[in-house]
Amino acid sequence: MKTSLRILLPVLLCTALFLMPLSVAAKEIKVGVISIQEIIDTAKVGQEARKVLEAKKNELEPKFRSEQESLQAQAQEIEKKGTVWSEEVRTEKERDYQKNLREYQLKVEDAQYEMKQLEKKVLDPIFKELQAVITEVGKNEGLTLVFEKSRSNGLLYADETLDISETVRKALDEKMVK
Repeated sequence: MKTSLRILLPVLLCTALFLMPLSVAAKEIKVGVISIQEIIDTAKVGQEARKVLEAKKNELEPKFRSEQESLQAQAQEIEKKGTVWSEEVRTEKERDYQKNLREYQLKVEDAQYEMKQLEKKVLDPIFKELQAVITEVGKNEGLTLVFEKSRSNGLLYADETLDISETVRKALDEKMVK
């Protein structure tokens, strides 16, 4: 009896393990794909966010353009006149140029940080709401899985009939207007 139980138990266990995926596979899996970038680009709230970010960028760019032109002029002067200057003058001009370049680079880094912070402030609430909308649309559509359809996320191909981006965008617009 013990021998037959030793043989029967593993057989039953293996049978159960093989049949379990069949029961899971019996449930229909519905998949949807979205393009988050497309949704943000076409949604009203995304366009408003882009306007805010563009306005800040347009505010910062002129400040840097004049400094960049000044640095280029300084570099050209050193290149053209450097051979006729004394070693002391050339060293001093190069030191001034390097100092100005470092200051410029720090200002650029500060501006980039400021833009990142503004982007985060403007886009984080949108992404939070977008996640809720994706979940809601997925449930309403009876979807099992929703994938982002960018290649960087590993999705290499999805049939266009699976794309729910437009539905999600409309739902996001409706929810964010309220």
